[in-house]
Amino acid sequence: MEKETKGVRTKRQLYQCAMKLFRERGFDRVSVDEIVREAGMAKGTFYIYFNTKSDIILEMLRQYDTYYDQIMAGLPDDLSIDEQMEEIVKGACRFTEEVIGLDLIRVLYVKQLTEGQEHPGLLNEDRALFRILSELLTAGQGAGIYDPALDVPDTTRLILHGIRASFFEWCSSRGQFDLTQECLYFLHTFCRGIYHTAK
Repeated sequence: MEKETKGVRTKRQLYQCAMKLFRERGFDRVSVDEIVREAGMAKGTFYIYFNTKSDIILEMLRQYDTYYDQIMAGLPDDLSIDEQMEEIVKGACRFTEEVIGLDLIRVLYVKQLTEGQEHPGLLNEDRALFRILSELLTAGQGAGIYDPALDVPDTTRLILHGIRASFFEWCSSRGQFDLTQECLYFLHTFCRGIYHTAK
Protein backbone atom coordinates (compact mmCIF):
# COMPACT_ATOMS: atom_id res chain seq x y z
CA MET A 1 0.00 0.00 0.00
CA GLU A 2 2.84 2.40 0.89
CA LYS A 3 4.56 1.75 -2.45
CA GLU A 4 1.34 2.56 -4.35
CA THR A 5 0.86 5.78 -2.38
CA LYS A 6 4.41 6.87 -3.19
CA GLY A 7 3.82 6.07 -6.88
CA VAL A 8 0.67 8.18 -7.00
CA ARG A 9 2.53 11.04 -5.32
CA THR A 10 5.45 10.78 -7.76
CA LYS A 11 3.15 10.75 -10.79
CA ARG A 12 1.25 13.77 -9.48
CA GLN A 13 4.48 15.69 -8.93
CA LEU A 14 5.67 14.97 -12.48
CA TYR A 15 2.27 15.99 -13.83
CA GLN A 16 2.16 19.25 -11.87
CA CYS A 17 5.71 20.23 -12.85
CA ALA A 18 5.00 19.47 -16.51
CA MET A 19 1.78 21.48 -16.55
CA LYS A 20 3.52 24.42 -14.88
CA LEU A 21 6.22 24.42 -17.57
CA PHE A 22 3.72 23.92 -20.41
CA ARG A 23 1.72 26.95 -19.29
CA GLU A 24 4.80 29.11 -18.80
CA ARG A 25 6.60 28.26 -22.04
CA GLY A 26 4.32 26.23 -24.31
CA PHE A 27 4.18 22.50 -24.85
CA ASP A 28 6.66 22.37 -27.75
CA ARG A 29 9.28 24.37 -25.84
CA VAL A 30 9.43 21.98 -22.88
CA SER A 31 11.43 18.74 -22.93
CA VAL A 32 11.18 15.65 -20.75
CA ASP A 33 14.64 16.53 -19.40
CA GLU A 34 13.32 19.88 -18.22
CA ILE A 35 10.25 18.28 -16.62
CA VAL A 36 12.31 15.84 -14.56
CA ARG A 37 14.77 18.59 -13.64
CA GLU A 38 11.89 20.72 -12.37
CA ALA A 39 10.57 17.73 -10.42
CA GLY A 40 14.00 16.78 -9.09
CA MET A 41 13.76 13.24 -10.45
CA ALA A 42 15.69 10.92 -12.76
CA LYS A 43 14.60 10.77 -16.39
CA GLY A 44 13.84 7.06 -16.10
CA THR A 45 11.23 7.84 -13.45
CA PHE A 46 9.22 9.83 -15.99
CA TYR A 47 8.90 6.83 -18.29
CA ILE A 48 7.59 4.65 -15.49
CA TYR A 49 4.44 6.80 -15.44
CA PHE A 50 4.20 8.32 -18.94
CA ASN A 51 5.11 6.84 -22.32
CA THR A 52 5.54 10.24 -23.97
CA LYS A 53 5.41 13.90 -23.07
CA SER A 54 1.98 14.25 -24.68
CA ASP A 55 0.59 11.61 -22.30
CA ILE A 56 0.71 14.37 -19.69
CA ILE A 57 -2.18 16.02 -21.55
CA LEU A 58 -4.23 12.84 -21.46
CA GLU A 59 -3.58 12.64 -17.73
CA MET A 60 -4.94 16.16 -17.44
CA LEU A 61 -8.21 15.05 -19.04
CA ARG A 62 -8.52 12.10 -16.67
CA GLN A 63 -7.81 14.22 -13.61
CA TYR A 64 -10.37 16.83 -14.59
CA ASP A 65 -13.18 14.41 -15.42
CA THR A 66 -14.52 15.09 -11.92
CA TYR A 67 -14.97 18.73 -12.98
CA TYR A 68 -18.14 17.84 -14.90
CA ASP A 69 -19.58 15.90 -11.97
CA GLN A 70 -18.92 18.92 -9.76
CA ILE A 71 -20.81 21.15 -12.19
CA MET A 72 -23.82 18.86 -12.10
CA ALA A 73 -23.71 18.55 -8.31
CA GLY A 74 -23.70 22.33 -7.96
CA LEU A 75 -26.67 23.07 -10.22
CA PRO A 76 -29.93 24.35 -8.66
CA ASP A 77 -32.63 21.71 -8.36
CA ASP A 78 -35.15 23.77 -10.34
CA LEU A 79 -33.18 23.87 -13.61
CA SER A 80 -34.86 22.25 -16.59
CA ILE A 81 -33.10 19.47 -18.48
CA ASP A 82 -32.38 21.89 -21.33
CA GLU A 83 -30.83 24.33 -18.85
CA GLN A 84 -28.73 21.58 -17.30
CA MET A 85 -27.52 20.65 -20.78
CA GLU A 86 -26.56 24.29 -21.35
CA GLU A 87 -24.63 24.46 -18.08
CA ILE A 88 -22.59 21.35 -18.81
CA VAL A 89 -21.72 22.69 -22.28
CA LYS A 90 -20.74 26.04 -20.76
CA GLY A 91 -18.57 24.13 -18.31
CA ALA A 92 -16.90 22.21 -21.13
CA CYS A 93 -16.10 25.53 -22.82
CA ARG A 94 -14.70 27.04 -19.63
CA PHE A 95 -12.57 23.94 -19.10
CA THR A 96 -11.25 24.16 -22.66
CA GLU A 97 -10.46 27.87 -22.49
CA GLU A 98 -9.20 28.20 -18.92
CA VAL A 99 -7.67 24.81 -18.10
CA ILE A 100 -6.56 23.35 -21.42
CA GLY A 101 -5.96 26.52 -23.45
CA LEU A 102 -5.12 26.95 -27.12
CA ASP A 103 -1.65 25.44 -27.02
CA LEU A 104 -2.59 22.27 -25.17
CA ILE A 105 -5.81 21.62 -27.07
CA ARG A 106 -3.74 21.78 -30.26
CA VAL A 107 -1.56 19.01 -28.80
CA LEU A 108 -4.69 17.01 -27.99
CA TYR A 109 -5.94 17.19 -31.56
CA VAL A 110 -2.56 16.25 -33.00
CA LYS A 111 -2.48 13.23 -30.69
CA GLN A 112 -6.01 12.27 -31.71
CA LEU A 113 -5.15 12.47 -35.40
CA THR A 114 -1.89 10.55 -35.12
CA GLU A 115 -2.96 7.88 -32.63
CA GLY A 116 -6.64 7.52 -33.54
CA GLN A 117 -8.80 5.27 -31.38
CA GLU A 118 -6.05 4.50 -28.90
CA HIS A 119 -7.05 7.72 -27.16
CA PRO A 120 -10.74 8.37 -27.95
CA GLY A 121 -10.95 11.47 -25.77
CA LEU A 122 -14.34 13.17 -25.46
CA LEU A 123 -16.15 10.43 -27.37
CA ASN A 124 -15.12 7.69 -24.95
CA GLU A 125 -18.30 6.39 -23.32
CA ASP A 126 -16.42 6.02 -20.03
CA ARG A 127 -15.69 9.75 -19.88
CA ALA A 128 -17.73 11.94 -17.54
CA LEU A 129 -18.98 14.34 -20.22
CA PHE A 130 -20.33 11.50 -22.37
CA ARG A 131 -22.01 9.89 -19.36
CA ILE A 132 -23.63 13.11 -18.13
CA LEU A 133 -24.99 14.09 -21.54
CA SER A 134 -26.38 10.57 -21.97
CA GLU A 135 -28.09 10.76 -18.58
CA LEU A 136 -29.65 14.12 -19.47
CA LEU A 137 -30.91 12.82 -22.81
CA THR A 138 -32.40 9.75 -21.11
CA ALA A 139 -34.07 11.93 -18.48
CA GLY A 140 -35.40 14.18 -21.23
CA GLN A 141 -36.91 11.21 -23.02
CA GLY A 142 -38.54 10.07 -19.79
CA ALA A 143 -40.00 13.53 -19.25
CA GLY A 144 -41.41 13.65 -22.78
CA ILE A 145 -39.05 16.43 -23.87
CA TYR A 146 -36.93 14.53 -26.38
CA ASP A 147 -38.02 12.08 -29.05
CA PRO A 148 -38.38 8.64 -27.39
CA ALA A 149 -37.15 6.97 -30.58
CA LEU A 150 -33.69 8.55 -30.26
CA ASP A 151 -30.75 6.24 -29.70
CA VAL A 152 -29.13 7.91 -26.68
CA PRO A 153 -25.49 6.81 -27.21
CA ASP A 154 -25.61 7.81 -30.89
CA THR A 155 -27.26 11.15 -30.08
CA THR A 156 -24.68 11.83 -27.38
CA ARG A 157 -21.91 11.15 -29.87
CA LEU A 158 -23.47 13.60 -32.34
CA ILE A 159 -23.61 16.33 -29.70
CA LEU A 160 -19.98 15.72 -28.82
CA HIS A 161 -19.03 15.72 -32.50
CA GLY A 162 -20.51 19.21 -32.79
CA ILE A 163 -18.82 20.45 -29.63
CA ARG A 164 -15.48 19.02 -30.68
CA ALA A 165 -15.82 20.59 -34.14
CA SER A 166 -16.40 23.97 -32.47
CA PHE A 167 -13.34 23.41 -30.28
CA PHE A 168 -11.28 22.55 -33.36
CA GLU A 169 -12.39 25.68 -35.24
CA TRP A 170 -11.71 27.79 -32.14
CA CYS A 171 -8.22 26.30 -31.94
CA SER A 172 -7.59 26.75 -35.69
CA SER A 173 -8.66 30.41 -35.54
CA ARG A 174 -6.46 31.00 -32.48
CA GLY A 175 -9.48 31.88 -30.37
CA GLN A 176 -10.97 34.46 -32.73
CA PHE A 177 -14.58 33.77 -31.69
CA ASP A 178 -16.55 33.22 -28.49
CA LEU A 179 -16.34 29.47 -27.88
CA THR A 180 -19.23 29.34 -25.41
CA GLN A 181 -21.57 31.29 -27.68
CA GLU A 182 -20.67 29.06 -30.63
CA CYS A 183 -21.26 25.82 -28.72
CA LEU A 184 -24.55 27.00 -27.24
CA TYR A 185 -25.79 28.02 -30.69
CA PHE A 186 -24.96 24.53 -31.93
CA LEU A 187 -26.65 22.92 -28.91
CA HIS A 188 -29.85 24.94 -29.30
CA THR A 189 -30.01 24.22 -33.03
CA PHE A 190 -29.39 20.52 -32.49
CA CYS A 191 -31.91 20.16 -29.67
CA ARG A 192 -34.68 21.71 -31.76
CA GLY A 193 -34.33 18.68 -34.00
CA ILE A 194 -34.69 16.11 -31.22
CA TYR A 195 -37.66 17.51 -29.32
CA HIS A 196 -40.65 15.21 -29.07
CA THR A 197 -43.18 16.22 -31.71
CA ALA A 198 -45.85 16.59 -29.05
CA LYS A 199 -43.90 19.39 -27.40
